[in-house]
Amino acid sequence: METIEVLVRASETHDAKRVAALRADLLKQISAASKTSKLDAVERPSGDRLAAILVLTGGVEREVLKLIAQLPPPTLLIAHPTYNSLPASLEILARIRQDGGEGKILFGGPEEIAAGLEGELTIAKAWEGLTFSRIGLIGEPSDWLVASDVDRAFLKGRLSVELISIAMDDLLSEIEAVSPTKKEVSRFKRGAKNVNGDADENVSSSVAIYQGLKSVIDANRLAACSVRCFDLVTRLGQTGCYALSRLNDEHIPAGCEGDLQSLFSLYVAFLLSGQAAFMGNITSVDPADRTLCMAHCTCPLSMTAQYSITTHFESDLGVGIAGTIPIGPCTVFRLGGERLDRLFVREGETEETSTRDDLCRTQVRISIDGPVGELLEAPLGNHHILLEGHHRATIETFFERYLRS
Repeated sequence: METIEVLVRASETHDAKRVAALRADLLKQISAASKTSKLDAVERPSGDRLAAILVLTGGVEREVLKLIAQLPPPTLLIAHPTYNSLPASLEILARIRQDGGEGKILFGGPEEIAAGLEGELTIAKAWEGLTFSRIGLIGEPSDWLVASDVDRAFLKGRLSVELISIAMDDLLSEIEAVSPTKKEVSRFKRGAKNVNGDADENVSSSVAIYQGLKSVIDANRLAACSVRCFDLVTRLGQTGCYALSRLNDEHIPAGCEGDLQSLFSLYVAFLLSGQAAFMGNITSVDPADRTLCMAHCTCPLSMTAQYSITTHFESDLGVGIAGTIPIGPCTVFRLGGERLDRLFVREGETEETSTRDDLCRTQVRISIDGPVGELLEAPLGNHHILLEGHHRATIETFFERYLRS
């Protein structure tokens, strides 16, 4: 379990025994309500862990303000309903904001406070995971991606991310060097509802592409990557759809077509949720019904109720994945702009979807809890990310704290 440091501050004017009992009781209750973390009461922050300040009583405002100088923003204040804890916290946060700082008060029952702390820990760990990452761009972005590039100087300067450019020839060499075993080929086919005859003979090549791509990722120590995947179609007559599907299921965010904005969206989705996500084309938008449809020829198999192995839509070559995404809560989002300083995010529900033969193989219809006309009026680009579960608040907090200019 992750450790959260708690710095407790109380006024000396109160009865020491009562204050000590209150302190022990609050920490015990919050710790018991925590599902993925534990609390460690400390006198001074270590600088290595998320830290929060428990404002145990009133009268500690100036002491807490001095303590804040030792902590990175935002300041997390834990307050409770007695001993003037909340009034003191309100005064402290007001001063923090007057001084141009950031902070928030976690107030309520132990479950609410524990959930707030764990949410903050998730966001802090996601930022820690993103910074200093090595991200691979294998081949250049596809020619049709005219609004999806990222400022390399921004990646290096603001995010401390190293973008590793890798030639497609390097990937092709790795693919040529591998020979998939029958066990590996069977693994993919065995889980399928059915296998299209035209695709069946290409399953082995799809597994070889996965193995070659994994070799490139391992050799370059990549945390995530995007591939100019249509070059696999034109140069090999094969596709990377299975490779990208499997890599995402292995918690290596891997995107299509060299789309860097969508890759970072995919990566952030994983860092914040711990889940694989679906990167798809927006194929229709209905503002009146507040629905949209997404489709692509690859999808993490972990997101599907079932899948079929068929051919790639545009080329009718290689292997495409026709996955059925089950009905349930979801989040659709995308980071946009060359500095990733724009955001589209909506929550909704995936619906039962009728499959069409004029779209990419995995198709999903989504009912959105809010307006979707923005996609037709001010889109950030084509590809968007579909993530199981409702994550809008977490994504928005991460974006506001670390990416918005």
